[in-house]
Amino acid sequence: MNSAERREIIASSPISFDSLRRFNIAAGLLHLVQGALMLYLGLRLEWTRDIYTIYLDFNIISTTPPVFEVLPNPQVAFTIGNLGVILASFPLLSSLAHFLIAFPLNRRYNEALRKGMNPYRWYEYSVSSSIMIVLICFLTGVWELWSLVMIFVLNAMMIGFGYLMEILNQETESTNWSPFILGCVSGATPWLVLFVYFVSAIMSTGLEPPNFVYLIIAFYFVIFNIFALNMVLQYRGVGRWRDYLYGERFYVILSFVAKTILSWIVFVGIFAPF
Repeated sequence: MNSAERREIIASSPISFDSLRRFNIAAGLLHLVQGALMLYLGLRLEWTRDIYTIYLDFNIISTTPPVFEVLPNPQVAFTIGNLGVILASFPLLSSLAHFLIAFPLNRRYNEALRKGMNPYRWYEYSVSSSIMIVLICFLTGVWELWSLVMIFVLNAMMIGFGYLMEILNQETESTNWSPFILGCVSGATPWLVLFVYFVSAIMSTGLEPPNFVYLIIAFYFVIFNIFALNMVLQYRGVGRWRDYLYGERFYVILSFVAKTILSWIVFVGIFAPF
């Protein structure tokens, strides 16, 4: 389906911009309530962990003959003081984004939708989803500062490729899938790191992680791929997804469900392991 067809379908869509505005207001309110509750509880519950960075130690073993070795020297870079507050930022950021596009940015939001794109979605996802994947990696044993930084950036780049996908395909005769493919590569890398660390932690300690960690990984992996599937269905023009506004509404619902379940699984799992 080319861009001209997509715009014609949007113009005659049974889904109105007013209904999407109400969807965003409702999602923003629900995120706000959850974020405020999570912030309130998080400030009253203690949970601290160290984040490390690795330096090198140069040890001289012998001077005659000269023999030396270089060994890694992990050092605490800083300590996360309250995970509950960090988790609260996840729904609160989403709430802010929904309110912005429902009120001060609503006209621009509607204009973008008419072209078959929503840049504000990608701006918000680049921060909120990157925070969540970093937290999940942290829970599975990735405690090294710069590894977490790279995971955050790679995930944000994946979201950026989603934004680029919509930008490039505004005026195309056929869909350009290059940004989608690059996004898949960028987005898969943190999952590879997560999996390796997770398996290594089990093998090296012989301990089974808490049940909630398995639940988080499985659920987030499924949701992660449903977001990608939604984009594929939109650009393939499959069924109701021929209407970009249907896909947009699905994004709003999917985002709310995913963020709600994920944030509470992490929160309850951390502070009340089962």
